[in-house]
Amino acid sequence: MCASRAVMDVAEQVAAGTATERERAVALHDYVREQVMFGFNQYFDAAPPTYTLACCRGHCNPKSRLLATLFRTAGLESHQHFVVIPKDILEGAIPASRYWMIPPELSHSYVEVKVEGEWYAIDSHIVDTPLLLAGQARLAREGRHLGYGLRIGSTNVWDGRSDAFSQFDEKMMIEDHGRVEDLEDYFLSERYRNHVLGLRFNTLFRLLGERGVAAINDHIDSVRQQTL
Repeated sequence: MCASRAVMDVAEQVAAGTATERERAVALHDYVREQVMFGFNQYFDAAPPTYTLACCRGHCNPKSRLLATLFRTAGLESHQHFVVIPKDILEGAIPASRYWMIPPELSHSYVEVKVEGEWYAIDSHIVDTPLLLAGQARLAREGRHLGYGLRIGSTNVWDGRSDAFSQFDEKMMIEDHGRVEDLEDYFLSERYRNHVLGLRFNTLFRLLGERGVAAINDHIDSVRQQTL
């Protein structure tokens, strides 16, 4: 699939100051981590990379799709890898009035990328630093392991030499769906968990529109902006 001009521009600009493949990979990772805040947009998992870039909001799946696209645009082999995890990781990040609607199991993706001959698995790009710090402080205060879009032990720092996760942990994994190349087909499959009462979140969020999604993002912002 050809990258859009916006994606190509970002890949070129971010990579411009790097000297090695590893530096290029880390710079792209850090760009997505901080420039696209953890949150939601009206296209949910179906958000094209260009839209995620433009609205500067995305959760695990659109941010992973964006980063994998940027990696490939910059000449790195990369894939999106889907797993199923419990919804508990989102408790506190989603308003209680909507959290009950979320199914017990969620489809989550991380990125596989090949850097200087070695493959690494990462989702450390998903949670921006302000949310990571505020969320971990809340979890510690509340004595919880999961919530606010992260977990105790999360990291959003990646050195390009190891696996790094801000959300996923193998102990959380319910199912491993492997690399997914055809996202539309996956979203229509029985393996895909992000739906409620037969309605896929991709459709639900389109019905909500950006105005409807704003309340969720405002709630996440309130967590992000509080230092406990």
